[in-house]
Amino acid sequence: MSSELLTYEFVCKLSELPSGSKKCVELPTSHRSVMLLNIRGQVFCMDQACYHHGGPLVNGDIEELGGKVTIKCPWHAYQIAVETGEGLYKGVDMSMTPSGKLQPSSPRLKSKGVKQRTHFVELRNDGQDIYVADSSAIPGTTLTHDKKSVFVFNCFCLFL
Repeated sequence: MSSELLTYEFVCKLSELPSGSKKCVELPTSHRSVMLLNIRGQVFCMDQACYHHGGPLVNGDIEELGGKVTIKCPWHAYQIAVETGEGLYKGVDMSMTPSGKLQPSSPRLKSKGVKQRTHFVELRNDGQDIYVADSSAIPGTTLTHDKKSVFVFNCFCLFL
């Protein structure tokens, strides 16, 4: 199933999501709690609870890591690519020197694969309205954390 076969639902006005901001909304039909991000004028959408332990991503920092825009979970500092949902980290590889000692490589960006569910976004009505299609409706796209509750937080109570 492609995004064209999904149902897009109005979630908010673009004016409610200025560039550089994040906002939690509930998808009207599925009642899934998601987070919208406006990064340099491009709108992204993902589940608002972190895949790791349900941390409130809306409270996370937006960072760039290896040329990818990420959100950093405020609970355990997990880095998630906002466009793909990949879990990213900086890792090292170990190699043996000719003298038999282990030597680490320089840290480089690595992926854990797609961990966070992202959703399809369209701007409609001359770019003024944000519409989202729930990607969990696509058969065969279950992620590990989908089996846990991703409705942990009331989207309107996250700003403490």
